[in-house]
Amino acid sequence: MRTRNLPSNLTISLTLLLTASLGFLGCSKPKPATEDPATTSGGDVADSGTPEGDEAGEADAKPATWAEMDRDAQLTFMGTEVLPVMKDAFEQQGIEGLKCANCHGEDYKEVDFEMPNDLTPLNPDNPIQSGMDLDEEMTKFMVSTVLPTMAELLGEETDVTTGKGEFGCLSCHLSE
Repeated sequence: MRTRNLPSNLTISLTLLLTASLGFLGCSKPKPATEDPATTSGGDVADSGTPEGDEAGEADAKPATWAEMDRDAQLTFMGTEVLPVMKDAFEQQGIEGLKCANCHGEDYKEVDFEMPNDLTPLNPDNPIQSGMDLDEEMTKFMVSTVLPTMAELLGEETDVTTGKGEFGCLSCHLSE
């Protein structure tokens, strides 16, 4: 079989066209906010906020902290950012199937995701020791992984030595 050489400018044009086409295949659109983050698969959204740009396409930056987000942004953020990260962390700990109810309680819809809900009560004076008394291995995981990760995701401060701060043990657990 005989091949012929294409002119170099045609070869370059075809290469650029192919490269651009492949680049578009990797793009994904953000998922819309849902009323229930449990229905969001997560992982595909790069920005938790809803971009509101001008005609030039400039989008506003996502809110820096949980407190700055409106309800729709919070629901989307929990489903697309928090749930996938925490699900992975718990799976690495050998705990499968993390869902909204694990943290927000079985009645999370009725209480509109309010926290704390029905997680094991901890002593407010020393929540870490209180947790250690109940389940040392789980408490070590919560203090070393869950507490700092959630605080970072929410843009809040925490103290892993006391379990207190803007985000602490009692942000999710009830107080004794």
